[in-house]
Amino acid sequence: MRNICTYLCGSHESYCEDALYADEKFAFILDGATGITPKQITPEATDATWFVREFRAYLMDALYEESSILEIMKRGVEKIARKYLTFEGAKQQEDRPSAVVTVIRERAGNLEYYSLGDSVLIIRKKDGEVLHILDDRLVKIDNGYFEKMKKIAAETGKTIREAFFDVFPYILKNRKKMNTPEGYCALSYKTSGLDTAKTGQIPLDEIEDVLLFSDGFAEIYDLFKIYKTPKEVIDAVSKDGIVPQINKLHTAQNADPDCEKFVRNKLCDDISVIYAKI
Repeated sequence: MRNICTYLCGSHESYCEDALYADEKFAFILDGATGITPKQITPEATDATWFVREFRAYLMDALYEESSILEIMKRGVEKIARKYLTFEGAKQQEDRPSAVVTVIRERAGNLEYYSLGDSVLIIRKKDGEVLHILDDRLVKIDNGYFEKMKKIAAETGKTIREAFFDVFPYILKNRKKMNTPEGYCALSYKTSGLDTAKTGQIPLDEIEDVLLFSDGFAEIYDLFKIYKTPKEVIDAVSKDGIVPQINKLHTAQNADPDCEKFVRNKLCDDISVIYAKI
């Protein structure tokens, strides 16, 4: 990979629950799940922040290995789960940290990819084809929360953002189903479900460029419709850069401060973006 550009911004001033890394051989995005129980176990600002930082450090070394990405993910989950359980109260914690992930890696003339959860990979090929790679199981669950929030707001007079706190029991219920056939899959403290990620490989000489990002940036096309398609997004980033697109997204978010027109659980989410030429 070459001409690499990255962007990382937290929705809070003091911490960010996303993480990223990119070099000439591989790149990845991690998006930690914000905790919904008050108990804090790790010394970081949030347990999700601790989790993505630990996993980032692990992947920065492990992805140079010859092992498959799946095997690397399994070992990482086992390693970080053991470390998490050394913290006092971790075994009793009801909402343990987790994260979604998208990884790309150049290997043996191919671009390998692994995407688990709602972070996104867009691949633009030299023949003009654009691939949109997304594990949408978590997207469907989140959309269910948004429908509940709209119903609660309509019945109680609360704002959409206020109604978000009323869906916490549903979120916790679904997190308990994580990495089971009835739920969604993510990096957490179990290796089950890691083999359900979107995976594949494409010859490097067929690819023009790639764009990886967390769901905080995906709002630019799947919620606010600033761009209509993933193709328009990678076209805009490749032409004008990442920051102008972030500015457009933040302008749209700030114009809907109570999340009433464009239903979401916070004004803006953490954002991580990686763009690279192949």
